[in-house]
Amino acid sequence: MTHINKIEMRGFKSFGNTKVSLPLSPGLTAVIGPNGSGKSNIIDALCFVLGWTSAKTMRAERFSDLLFNGGKGNRPAPFVEVLLHFNNSDGVLPVDSKTVLIARRADRSGKCVYRLNKKRVSRHEIVDLLSKTMLTSGGHNFVLQGDVDHFIKMSPLERRLIIDDLAGVAEYDEKKEKSLAELQRVEMNLQSMGAILNEINMQMEKLSAEKDAALRYKQSKAQLEQACAILLCTQKNINERRLSGLQQKLDAGKQELHEMLDRQKKVTDEIDRHELKVKQLDKLIEEKQSADVLAATEKLRERISTLAEMITSETEEHAAIEAKIAQFQAAIEKASKEMPKETGDHREQLLKKISITSTKFTNLHQKFNALFQSSGKISSLAEAREVLNRLHEVLSEMHQILADYNTCIKQGSKLFEPRPQLYKGADEHEARSEPQRLQTQLITLEGQRIQLNQRLKELQQKAQEAQIALDSASKCESELRESIRVTRREKEYIQQKISSLKGKVTRLQGEIQGLENKLQSYRIEEARLQTQFDAVKKESRNLKVKVPERVDIPKLEREIEALKAELEALGAINFRAERDFRNAEQRHNSQKVQYDKLIGEKQSILNFMEEVDRKKTEVFMKTFDGISRNFGEIFSELSPGGTARLILENQEHPLDGGLEIEAKPKGKELVRVGAMSGGEKALTALAFIFAIQRVRPTTFYVLDEIDAHLDDENLRRVAKMLHKSSNRSQILVVTLRDTMMSVADRLFGVSMDSSGVSSLVSVELTGIAA
Repeated sequence: MTHINKIEMRGFKSFGNTKVSLPLSPGLTAVIGPNGSGKSNIIDALCFVLGWTSAKTMRAERFSDLLFNGGKGNRPAPFVEVLLHFNNSDGVLPVDSKTVLIARRADRSGKCVYRLNKKRVSRHEIVDLLSKTMLTSGGHNFVLQGDVDHFIKMSPLERRLIIDDLAGVAEYDEKKEKSLAELQRVEMNLQSMGAILNEINMQMEKLSAEKDAALRYKQSKAQLEQACAILLCTQKNINERRLSGLQQKLDAGKQELHEMLDRQKKVTDEIDRHELKVKQLDKLIEEKQSADVLAATEKLRERISTLAEMITSETEEHAAIEAKIAQFQAAIEKASKEMPKETGDHREQLLKKISITSTKFTNLHQKFNALFQSSGKISSLAEAREVLNRLHEVLSEMHQILADYNTCIKQGSKLFEPRPQLYKGADEHEARSEPQRLQTQLITLEGQRIQLNQRLKELQQKAQEAQIALDSASKCESELRESIRVTRREKEYIQQKISSLKGKVTRLQGEIQGLENKLQSYRIEEARLQTQFDAVKKESRNLKVKVPERVDIPKLEREIEALKAELEALGAINFRAERDFRNAEQRHNSQKVQYDKLIGEKQSILNFMEEVDRKKTEVFMKTFDGISRNFGEIFSELSPGGTARLILENQEHPLDGGLEIEAKPKGKELVRVGAMSGGEKALTALAFIFAIQRVRPTTFYVLDEIDAHLDDENLRRVAKMLHKSSNRSQILVVTLRDTMMSVADRLFGVSMDSSGVSSLVSVELTGIAA
């Protein structure tokens, strides 16, 4: 049997700096000593080396209190070290050695070092190793000071937790806790995966709608392409015909344009010819106006000049006549003085008439001079006609003046007839000679008058000739004017024709421009049709469509427009929707597999947790039943004639309730532990502890002053039971009672000197008790 061979301490609490050894052997070992001697420090040293971490469980305020404080006059321990030697001859401890040494060392800072067979290890390794022998710190094999009282004061739930710990429920709780953590992880993954699946489902719903829309779009698009293909093929045929017709129209238009350009050129040439003719007519009119009229005017001017010269000559003769008339007037004046009165009156009248005639002639002479001056300025037939008319007037007046002269001469002749009575008293010879002289002068004047009259007739003849020339010139002028008028009419006609031709040219230019525009539109249309035709032809090569013999193009176009409207109504199309939907579906399926796997994991975890709960309940009940059975037996053994039992508060779910203890000491009523006396409580508590130890026996037990509240009779029965149990386990008990000492196989005494250092004294008692 694996057991502890020795406990070694150095610097632990009151045991000083010197190494202290406590040899142990199988059986029951009792440690005795007065209160305060340090006997329980041995139990604390065991707790220390077994890996306890709480200073208070080792009855210290802080970890440094575990180190020897120096007492009175001693040096405080710099560190504490406890070594535990095991006999591992049966190999219970999984160490390849028949002896196992476990050591723990700590300094005042609390830094600890664990060693296994002098090899440094971790606390966890030590605890794990000792758990193989059920020798663990804080286990049911350690009953420390106050544990009995603590058990008595425990709540039902705390008591049940003791069974939980003994049954190993903590292992199941740990598994369940891990399962819960795993379940939480799985649920979080499920939640995350569910969110992803929901998102994918939403995407799939959206993509499904988009896929359907894309499918409808593709179907409508296919129908549209089919219809467009038919329309394209039909239009190809139509465009071929239209293109051919358009080419013919284009050729015809080019021919027409060529002809119109020729016509335009001809009309333009004709306009140029007519404009040239107009220029020639203008020149001709100008020449006629500036040549013929000037020639006729020049002839008239020459005739008028000739007349003027003749008139000038006559004027000179007239001046001579006037001089003679003046002489005649003087002679008449002289004769009048010698004439009788009646003859004088007649003379006065004649002189007056002669004076008037002379004045008229002078005025006429001035007019003639004016006409003569103006004749040199004649520039047109109209001016020549005006001068000639005035010349006729002057000649007419000259006729009248000559007539008046003639009258005067005749009257003067009568006046100067020989009248002897007029010259009485005068010289007869002189009287006779004077009338003769006057008569001679009158005859001379008469001759001159006749000559002048003859010249006047010549002037009139010349004037008539000038008139004839003027009439001829006027006729020529009229003919010329008519010719000019005809020429001008011809010019106007030609100008009108030119204007008409220019209008025609403008129209032709407009028509040419329109035709060119039309030709340009034809060319554009031809290019467009050719491009469209080429595209349609190219597309039609790849189109496997059967074109009906007769196609209702308007109906087909309406169908196309309806399909386009349908496509337009579909709005923006996600053409990747089908692919995206498949991808999303694959993702969904993949995620669903993982989700279902997680669901399976969750269910497995739940099943495992259910199984854990079932097993936990099972092991709990198994442990509980064993403890409950042992408790009843042990209580009856410790309290003969008495009975006791353990009661679960929640029979249906025992792990959800507490644990009550009912006991009926001999001769008393059945009561719960809270209603018992102090000794009964301690006995009942020990019965429960022993029942636990019997269910889960271990190789080593530590009991620290468990007999404090027991009377001698009850203690005797407890000591007997412990001694009996020491045949199976190694028991170390700290006691102050002789009854307990009497059943011990080995006894160690602990005392403390005056310096505050505890020491051990070993007493072998084997055989004494017997």
